Amino acid sequence: MNILGIDTTTKIASCSVLNDEKYYIKSINNEITHSEKLLPIVNETLIESGTDLDGINILACINGPGSFTGLRIGLATIKAFAQVKDLPIFSISSIDLISYCAYTKLEEKKESYILSLIDARNNRVYYGINKLSFKDNKILIEKVKDVDNDTIDNVLSSIKDKDLVIAGNCINKFRDNLSSISTKLIDIYPTTNDLINCYLNLADTSKYMYNAYSLDALYARKSQAERMSAHE
Repeated sequence: MNILGIDTTTKIASCSVLNDEKYYIKSINNEITHSEKLLPIVNETLIESGTDLDGINILACINGPGSFTGLRIGLATIKAFAQVKDLPIFSISSIDLISYCAYTKLEEKKESYILSLIDARNNRVYYGINKLSFKDNKILIEKVKDVDNDTIDNVLSSIKDKDLVIAGNCINKFRDNLSSISTKLIDIYPTTNDLINCYLNLADTSKYMYNAYSLDALYARKSQAERMSAHE
């Protein structure tokens, strides 16, 4: 099975291809040029992997929350590929994928509750809580708290479970706050290799499968323009 995955939710645009059980990955760190650089990165990754879009069986993308512009560029690209090549799309939120990656790093693979955090700037975070466990040698993700955004203080004040694992890309930024809630802190943000690995190891991939017409962006927050117009 050959899989192509992309991520444009952050300043880093990334593409991975799994071909004959080998991973190939390329990325560029410049959010401003996602619209110009994404397709060349995809093309370079396909060439290096020795395949092309005709040889891809499944497309994958990391959905939001994240950069509004980046999300639109990534989803438009992956949906265009899906429509032209009639391919299914595996799409998972960055919050759920963080919880998956964090769970794979735990020494004990027992049932665990994971609070995933993404820095949303201005002392705010995107967040969600999932329960993860093993089922038939696969990883099962069950949603406890839907993706949302709030200040870090409000998020932590709402936490009652002191046995949470907390993971994300802003662990060090909020370490002092987080340490009062949990000793299990994992500083992590998933790659497109992790995205593909997640597809291969999830217990229930069907709830993350879409086509070119059913996939929508997950913003979890209104755009800056929408927020400004609401106050006019």
